[in-house]
Amino acid sequence: EPLSNLDAKLRAEMRVEIRALQERLGLTMVYVTHDQVEAMTMADQIVVLNEGRVQQIGTPREIYARPATAFCARFIGTPPMNLMPLCDLPPAALAGLGALPADTLVGLRPEDIATDVPFGVPATVTGVEYLGADQLISCRLGEAPLLVRQAVRQGAPGETLRLGWDADCLHLFDALTGKRLPARP
Repeated sequence: EPLSNLDAKLRAEMRVEIRALQERLGLTMVYVTHDQVEAMTMADQIVVLNEGRVQQIGTPREIYARPATAFCARFIGTPPMNLMPLCDLPPAALAGLGALPADTLVGLRPEDIATDVPFGVPATVTGVEYLGADQLISCRLGEAPLLVRQAVRQGAPGETLRLGWDADCLHLFDALTGKRLPARP
């Protein structure tokens, strides 16, 4: 991991330089990193490993949009995908999904969640992290913790938000194996 000891600004500059050099010279490179930002920004193909086992091989976009396992869903993305046990969610959060196995993990990316949706699913704000251009809002959705990424707005612990998302944004995983479940109609 050649960039791990650099400060954040220099690390970002070096990612761009290394990628430009690789493209200019037409080299095939194998770059090993635990830093998912480096993998996402520098790779044409990523091999995600967990405990020495291949979890998924694909482009950064493929792995982000359709993670093959719960591990990949947690690993790729900043902040990572919300993964919630089915049993911890209120029924309204699962509208339109039909019957699911009890051992299902429901995944939802923080940026795919809209706030203040009329008739949305109620969630209680537990914390707000201001990041400048946007913010991360920690919520409780039923019994499940949930992270929402949105443009900066007012938000305070104890506030109730009405959340919504497109059903296509939900990812379903087997809680026992971690593998992605087949798409639902």
